[in-house]
Amino acid sequence: MSSPVLLLDDQPITADQLLGLLRRQGQIPSLVRELVLDQALATVELSPEEEEQHLQAFRSERQLENEEAFVGFLQASSLDEQLLCQMVTRPERVVRYREERWGPRANSLYLKHKERYDLVTYRRLQCANADVMQEVFFRLKDREESWESLAQQFAGGDPNATGRVGPVPVGSLEEPVLSALRQQGAGRVCRPISLGDQVVVAELEAFQPSEFNEELRTRILREEFETWLQEECSKMLNKVTYPA
Repeated sequence: MSSPVLLLDDQPITADQLLGLLRRQGQIPSLVRELVLDQALATVELSPEEEEQHLQAFRSERQLENEEAFVGFLQASSLDEQLLCQMVTRPERVVRYREERWGPRANSLYLKHKERYDLVTYRRLQCANADVMQEVFFRLKDREESWESLAQQFAGGDPNATGRVGPVPVGSLEEPVLSALRQQGAGRVCRPISLGDQVVVAELEAFQPSEFNEELRTRILREEFETWLQEECSKMLNKVTYPA
């Protein structure tokens, strides 16, 4: 029998019991993600002064400056100060890890995938009824009704509804919609597009080249980090085995 890892009302809880609980609750992927993150971020060092700053900022935000309130919070959260410090400094460690690993290549990554970050402004209406959307298409195509008029009808009479979307990154559009907009060009209504249980009618207003600014740079680093993390977790999950 394995040694207990915690006591619950003086009742010993073993690692086998905890593992069984995690498996039953479907928490193994989350656990693997946390372990992969911990392993990666272990190489990122913060000074004691920086750690203390993050800890004090957390206490101030949660109104835990009083020592008694702070100790009560730790007990209620099943934490100690070291674990809390690891928790509150993790976002900063993630930022530094992203910067160290992908920061020097951010501009080349942008140029490699530049089209993904270009912006698009377009009109869009959708519903689950294909016959309705076919009628919408013809009304718009023949200029019998405006986008604003139909959008307001779809929105239950909302006078602010226009059907306009954007400017948004082209990567946020479903591929069939994006392809249809590119094919039709500006000012031409796309034929109804089926997306699962929805049917979409759209019309391009304009494509706009993206600019490599600090906001986009941060987004690229986040995307690279998340892609890497998902790949690492997938590899690790494939290697997970459980004791008999």
